[in-house]
Amino acid sequence: MEQNARREAGRQEGDGLAEISARFARPLRSFFRKRAYNEQEADDLVQEVFCRLAAREQPGAMENAEAYIFQMAANLLRDRARRRATRAAADRALETGDANSVEEISPERVLLGKQRVAILERVLGELPERTRVIFLLHRFEELKYAEIARRLDISVSSVEKHMMEAMRRIKARFEHD
Repeated sequence: MEQNARREAGRQEGDGLAEISARFARPLRSFFRKRAYNEQEADDLVQEVFCRLAAREQPGAMENAEAYIFQMAANLLRDRARRRATRAAADRALETGDANSVEEISPERVLLGKQRVAILERVLGELPERTRVIFLLHRFEELKYAEIARRLDISVSSVEKHMMEAMRRIKARFEHD
């Protein structure tokens, strides 16, 4: 009995998606063709809209389906434009940069990085607890000194002193090893 209810609910969801697909496939394709480079890309974007709709709990239960679907389509175009711009900027940076601007990832470089991380872990383990917490909150949680001071109920100058001590010890260890 429970399986029949689930099957019926799934069928109704599928029916809702089928109705939406039948109603909006052609207008979406037209929307994307005007804004995409080629027909294949337009078809891919239409498919992506329907995939995202299928991932919704109840694709057929939208108050204003047209507005929702075309807003989703516009967001897909924006995302695609951002990705292209990012790729183009990265390509330009690689083309204009000299050979030394991008270091090769060699086994030696990987080993050196692992060693440096191990040194940092050891230094952090040797720090007094409050100094370690303050350092981690600032460097890894990216909290400002004032926020750390509020959270730990201490003064900002105290946070500054703990950070200076942590940095002094880390620098000394890296210079020593």
